[in-house]
Amino acid sequence: MKAYRQALNLFRLAPIKRAMASVDTSNKGQASGAAAEFAAAHSADHPLKLYGGWFCPFVQRAWIVLAEKKIPHQYIEINPYHKAPEFLALNPRGLVPTLAVPVEGGAKNLKPLYESTVICEYLDEAFPDEANFGPRLLPPDDVYERARCRLWIDHVGSRIVPAFYRFIQHTPDKPHSIEDVSSEFLGHLKAFVKEMDSNGPWFLGERFSLVDVMLAPWAKRLFLIDHYKPGGVGIPAAGERGEDEEVWSRWEKWRDAVFARESVKKTWSNEDQYIDVYKRYAEDTTGSEVGKATRQGKSLP
Repeated sequence: MKAYRQALNLFRLAPIKRAMASVDTSNKGQASGAAAEFAAAHSADHPLKLYGGWFCPFVQRAWIVLAEKKIPHQYIEINPYHKAPEFLALNPRGLVPTLAVPVEGGAKNLKPLYESTVICEYLDEAFPDEANFGPRLLPPDDVYERARCRLWIDHVGSRIVPAFYRFIQHTPDKPHSIEDVSSEFLGHLKAFVKEMDSNGPWFLGERFSLVDVMLAPWAKRLFLIDHYKPGGVGIPAAGERGEDEEVWSRWEKWRDAVFARESVKKTWSNEDQYIDVYKRYAEDTTGSEVGKATRQGKSLP
């Protein structure tokens, strides 16, 4: 913590330089490990195309659903600095994930979908045959449970994920302390865990669902906060949690199940690559749209 506080003067000396950072040129551009194998296995031309970036947690959401349901598709890695015209024609904002969906008129008539939650729900609804594509990721026969799932999907997207970025982008010159952002993040996480089925391992109990998919990529990236921020994520050790012992034990049961899930492992690159990419988030110099929105106190794009 002392070293972190000492960094304050360094940040105050160079605010203009940090504000001007706009391009994360260290991005290696390609998946590695299991994710590279999964991408290669889906590199052949196919009418259903996912445009993504290996390092992006929003992309990983869609990728997990494709892996989970074994949906045939083509994966296309997007270079964030040289976006192909055909990709920008589908999504002029140039954001990933973007899903190109064949509609009436054949494989050449593609329509775009974007926003990771929309893409994931589309894939679950468009491939409903459980014999071929596995169980539905939102409960098909319980309208209340579907609605409740969407409530907690929204909690992940509107509270946990923004709090994650405020946490990892915290620097000593911020008006709020590292303890403040840690407390905010953990508070949102605890609220989520308290809604989980008590037995688990998943949010809905034995059924893996879109609620689990929505948070899984950020659960995998919590090690980056441990790597870059003093005190790490801040979840107390077992036996030191007081009244939160049951909550954090339930979290660990869910987290361990996520880490062991085949669809999550298939879409994960080597961890050193994430450390490299997220260094600019930790320094709050990233030029990503998410990073800029967080820095400006705006809603995530």
